[in-house]
Amino acid sequence: MNSYLLTRVTSYPYFFRLLLFVLLSSGCQPRVEPVAPHFLKDSVTTGYVLKRQVDRAEKIKNLKSFTRTSFLGPKLKQSFRQSLLVQGNESIRVDTYGLFGQALGVFIHHESRTVFFDPAKGRVYSGAEVESLMERMLGTQVDFHEHLRIFVGHIPRLELLEVLDSRLNSDRTRYILQLTDLQRGGSVTLQFSALTLLPLEMTRELGGRSVYSVLWQEYAKVEGYDFPHLITLSFPEKQETIRVKYKNPVINQGLPADTFQLPLTAQESR
Repeated sequence: MNSYLLTRVTSYPYFFRLLLFVLLSSGCQPRVEPVAPHFLKDSVTTGYVLKRQVDRAEKIKNLKSFTRTSFLGPKLKQSFRQSLLVQGNESIRVDTYGLFGQALGVFIHHESRTVFFDPAKGRVYSGAEVESLMERMLGTQVDFHEHLRIFVGHIPRLELLEVLDSRLNSDRTRYILQLTDLQRGGSVTLQFSALTLLPLEMTRELGGRSVYSVLWQEYAKVEGYDFPHLITLSFPEKQETIRVKYKNPVINQGLPADTFQLPLTAQESR
């Protein structure tokens, strides 16, 4: 990854010292808050910003949360209560519930394989059948190979992105990075908060078309980690949107050993 110079920030330490002097001179007792490490640096590079994302991603080992997930598209608009169980960047289990709490189905992506368990039939589907069932049940499709990281606040394929350009937005509140995917080509635009360096937006384009876009919003502390409680994944060409609202997420508290195992009574569709 290239280390482009984003912006000089030598004015930040001076600003904090000036603010402290004003507060003390006026007799106010300021509440001491931790200062973001990048405010104390003479400069911020894209390499530093991206390394912060890698370090942050490595700290979140697993996640479990109830969600209210909305699926919006030309054919279908609906909302479900779901539970999400995520292990690292490799495994995810999504249980979907009906209006009265009945289990409608379970999607599991584990060891590079995605399956769907239908509890009503006691049957497991895999391969192309999963895509068809997802489209029929949710009104859209999710590629867990590509999108899993999005749902834990991380950037897909970050290790394969190379910076082409970087800048601050007009009001200097966001860092905007233009990147390319070293394997796929195309362009990726990332926007980070200049205050926290947390990811806010992402768009991926290929061949002049928008493949998908992401919004990470409503950050709040969970076990000491900054976690986005509202995540929106959109597919502009298909006019489809997935909006996930988290409720009481739990981070790094471990998952049951059988989280990603199929029920013993399940029969796999052939």
